[in-house]
Amino acid sequence: MISWLSGVVRDLDPSGVVVLDVNGVGYEVLVSMQTLVTLKLGEPAELQVHSYVREDQFTLFGFSSTQERALFRSLNKVSGVGAKTALNLMSGMNATDLMQAIENSDDIAIARTPGIGKKTAQRLILELRGKLVQTDTAGVTAEHNLKHDVKSALLNLGYKTAQVDKVLKTIDTSLGFEDMFRLALKAL
Repeated sequence: MISWLSGVVRDLDPSGVVVLDVNGVGYEVLVSMQTLVTLKLGEPAELQVHSYVREDQFTLFGFSSTQERALFRSLNKVSGVGAKTALNLMSGMNATDLMQAIENSDDIAIARTPGIGKKTAQRLILELRGKLVQTDTAGVTAEHNLKHDVKSALLNLGYKTAQVDKVLKTIDTSLGFEDMFRLALKAL
């Protein structure tokens, strides 16, 4: 799976479709309006990616931070909320405001998002209230996500999980993705 992309923004569509040129390969990524406004045509960009795979489709959803990606994944797990609805929710509110609305049981604020009714907002609150704060503080740290991204990249190259886990235990997590990846490749 693809979990992170870094490249140059080649095309921006107001509907939330971005084409990111990564070393000559154009990746079409769906982004929320919150992420879209941070991107500029022809400029470098980094996106945290959620790969969505079904029998008949392979779609990439991009986010400006790991917190946004984690929130998207939590929203996507709620019954009746698919990937497109989750992205729509994140377009209507930034990640922090949406998490606060869920924690404060503010179904009216959530239902202001086009396409989201009061019942869907209440279902989100019922299923996610109390879980988002725990997730945010209990383990979805930048360090953990960085390690996960390096592990994912190495597994995609064909290395075995046991090998990768052993090597990642020895690598300094304060380094950036590229440095961690390079050191892991050397060790493998």
